[in-house]
Amino acid sequence: MKTFILLFALNLAPLTRSQIDEIRRLEHRLMAPCCYSQTIDVHMSQEAFDMRSEVEAMVAAGKSESEIVAYYKAKYGETIVVVPDGAAGKVAFAVPVLAALIGTIFLSWFLRRGTSVNLSASTVAPAPELPPAELIHKIRSEVGDF
Repeated sequence: MKTFILLFALNLAPLTRSQIDEIRRLEHRLMAPCCYSQTIDVHMSQEAFDMRSEVEAMVAAGKSESEIVAYYKAKYGETIVVVPDGAAGKVAFAVPVLAALIGTIFLSWFLRRGTSVNLSASTVAPAPELPPAELIHKIRSEVGDF
């Protein structure tokens, strides 16, 4: 109860522009712990509402961004952060980049394979032979002129 009263009292003090920016960054960085499907800035659950209030109170109390994130990581684990720090964050960034690189290489190979033309002598069709003059004369005599 004391914590709630302290948090409520701190919310009465006006926030500076930098504090408001810090709150917005944190709200975009932290996931709603009820389902981990959205960040707390847009999620409409009670847990997200409570976290928004706590974040605002902590920023007003002078806690740094890293202290607030560390508090929520200790409480909920690494999944509370949209992009995890450390090795997990690097892997989360590297996987889509690596997938795009492999996809580009495969697409390049596929397009080159499909458009390459082998012009060796065995694949070129021979030119058709022209019919002899006697055959043309016979056809014209039977068919007549059109």
